[in-house]
Amino acid sequence: MSLPKGKKDRRKIMSTVYSLFRNDGATEYDLREAGHDSNISDEFYSLFYLGLYCEIRGETSKAEMYMKMAERSKYATGAGYGDYMSACARVHCKLRGWVV
Repeated sequence: MSLPKGKKDRRKIMSTVYSLFRNDGATEYDLREAGHDSNISDEFYSLFYLGLYCEIRGETSKAEMYMKMAERSKYATGAGYGDYMSACARVHCKLRGWVV
């Protein structure tokens, strides 16, 4: 699994996401740290994409943990509740039966 080469994203969190999904240097640890070193929206996106990444890799229990953490994050339950990506996390958990 990899993304095509492309321009770098100016947003640190998304640049790390792209690098992880492209398999060109970033690790799961890097994305986790990028989310913890920033603001609440970056924390949410870090957890959300880690959940998707782990699920793609067949690491279902880790995927569930990350996606539930994203859904419960301060961003998803507060300022970002109306963000469609927060809704994606809620729907993803619901469809997978991952009760939060």
